Amino acid sequence: MKTSPAEIGQLSELQELYLNQNQLTSLPAEIGQLPQLTELELAENPLKDIPEKIRQRFQL
Repeated sequence: MKTSPAEIGQLSELQELYLNQNQLTSLPAEIGQLPQLTELELAENPLKDIPEKIRQRFQL
């Protein structure tokens, strides 16, 4: 998996998202708009770019 689908932004009740070790190179900006999300783990992914909304929200 190189990226997670943008539709993940529709999971408005999602509280925790663990995407460790998935070979992700990008993330959809919609993750930064999930109102209930308090835990985001991205360890061991070769991410090339993290959208600004996600960086600000999770202080990355």
